[in-house]
Amino acid sequence: MEAASQGGGLNGKRMNAAIEIRGTVVAKGAPNRCKDGSTKMCSIVVSDELGLIRLYPLAVSEDKDIRIWSRISGQVRKSNTDQRAESFRVVDVEPTGSIDDSRAKADLMNSCVLRSGYVDPIEFQNERRRSICIVKSESALGAELESRTEVDQEPAIDNEDAWVMTQADFPFKPYIKWRSVQGVSHRTHICSQEVYMGMKHNASSPFRIFENLHVGDADYEHWLILGNMRDRRNVWVIAHMHRQKKNCFRYEYKLADFRWRRRKLALLAARGNQCEDCGATKNIQLHHLIYEIDREPWEYADSELRLLCRNCHKREHGK
Repeated sequence: MEAASQGGGLNGKRMNAAIEIRGTVVAKGAPNRCKDGSTKMCSIVVSDELGLIRLYPLAVSEDKDIRIWSRISGQVRKSNTDQRAESFRVVDVEPTGSIDDSRAKADLMNSCVLRSGYVDPIEFQNERRRSICIVKSESALGAELESRTEVDQEPAIDNEDAWVMTQADFPFKPYIKWRSVQGVSHRTHICSQEVYMGMKHNASSPFRIFENLHVGDADYEHWLILGNMRDRRNVWVIAHMHRQKKNCFRYEYKLADFRWRRRKLALLAARGNQCEDCGATKNIQLHHLIYEIDREPWEYADSELRLLCRNCHKREHGK
């Protein structure tokens, strides 16, 4: 999934040909107002065929059945005005079901997380000229609301979308502060529909939106759905932030912890990216020489850990 999920776009397809897709909606941005006065939204989808893609426009009045975790199918077309490789315009898309199981949701998120090695994920995607990625938070999150210096004063609109509050109509702009596993700090505008609806319904205490996101709560895992701006490619926003309470008793969840991943990165840098048994350079894993019940995977000394390829690791465990 990873290779497909981070490499959306088409090769060898006609730019104006309709394409059949199936996928899962993982992000929906808050509405923006178009030049004609209508309000539209953008979504991020994990497509079964194309990986991570951007779909728009979703009309506010038509999107009620297309929610986060909806399974969708239909036709899309490559955008003629948006040159980002992962951007597609909706031709005809309908919901076909949803993903409801928490473990299935976490598995999908983890399978799509960008693996950028020693390079910060935003820098990595900018270098590759990619415009979407999923990052798993590896440290405590922070948050703040920034007052808009000037809320856009748009002319009165006389159409069915006049009642819709767009991002520019809010007096605050919400930001998430996060740090990548490579140690780079980011302050990123979160423009998800969920967050802006939360500010609308909690106008007297808008900071409650961050409580609902469990920002700063060490008992929760967070995945950031990130995308860049069409006209400012180096400016990234959070289209949605998924969170799920950690299952601290499952060993595989501990191996996804940032402390374990940080130990692996440090040992790869110190010893070289190769198996210490056979010298292979692919599928390198970290093996414990000993196990103790009361110790977390990342609490072992370097001398108690070895870098092994997948095959040698299986052999050590008698598989």
